[in-house]
Amino acid sequence: MTSGDTSRQTLMETAALWQAQLDSGTADRAEFEAWRSADPRHAAAFARLSGVLHQVDRAKKAHPARRPVSAPLPSRRRFLAAGGGLAAAGVAGAVFLPSLARARVRTEIGDHKRLSPGYGLNLDINTLSTVSWITGDERQVWLERGEMAVTVLAGSPPCRVAGGNGRLTLVSGTLNARLRGEALDLMVMDGDCVIIPERLPVIENGPQATVGKPLTVKAGHAIMATGAATRLRPVNDGDVEFTAGWRKGELILDGQTLGTAVDEYNRYLKNHILIADPQLESLRLGGRFDTRNPDDFLSALNAGFGIHAVREPNGAIILTK
Repeated sequence: MTSGDTSRQTLMETAALWQAQLDSGTADRAEFEAWRSADPRHAAAFARLSGVLHQVDRAKKAHPARRPVSAPLPSRRRFLAAGGGLAAAGVAGAVFLPSLARARVRTEIGDHKRLSPGYGLNLDINTLSTVSWITGDERQVWLERGEMAVTVLAGSPPCRVAGGNGRLTLVSGTLNARLRGEALDLMVMDGDCVIIPERLPVIENGPQATVGKPLTVKAGHAIMATGAATRLRPVNDGDVEFTAGWRKGELILDGQTLGTAVDEYNRYLKNHILIADPQLESLRLGGRFDTRNPDDFLSALNAGFGIHAVREPNGAIILTK
């Protein structure tokens, strides 16, 4: 394949990704229009793709009764399915582009998976989480549910990280990412990292920054990426350890409340812990505990605070004085 062919394929892959996002309602319309108008080749690639999809739709409408069950006509969904691959239009028609197919991993309660989907790109995926990604010239990772840690090694291609309405590009470093409704809650892990904000950067007690420009974020900072802004704020060492503990299979408490600790524990347990007395929720705790086995945690509560753990017939664990 010549360099010209590679360039055309890359354009068609990008056009197909935009079409998929437009169809699913996840595209930022202003960003799409900016991409399409930035270069005549972008507009041409998108037009070619739209032409092929129009032909597919027209063929389905023209032959609704003669379509055999065992050999259906290709549909727009089959061309632009998030989990099943994307297609782009070439000179001779539609070309299936497997590099645009989103790979996806789901974890169940208590699971923890580590993988390296691309050069210099590492993912840690926490309990009850769903993560998808594409690799290639423009790498992207989507946090669809739960929590993950994403690492981009220095010198490797950057990766766009998205979740809910929040997104940014990670150039290097490690970010812990957790969905909070439609916001993407991120924390810098393992030293500094370099990001490129895609929304207005707001730095608490810090200098001004610019959308689209690389920004070095020091360790000990959290980032909240929403549809409106990318907000940076300092956090204490205890919050960083608490956030990082799951990668070691630990719940690390340093002043967190019992209510927070129980909420965190319940992400990893099939039989949930329930606090019978709401006044107990504000107790401040410390220590390291296994996320998959709460026995030491329950024993520490009994020894330190006289809190009893009663196991119900349905498996639930009730905390009471």
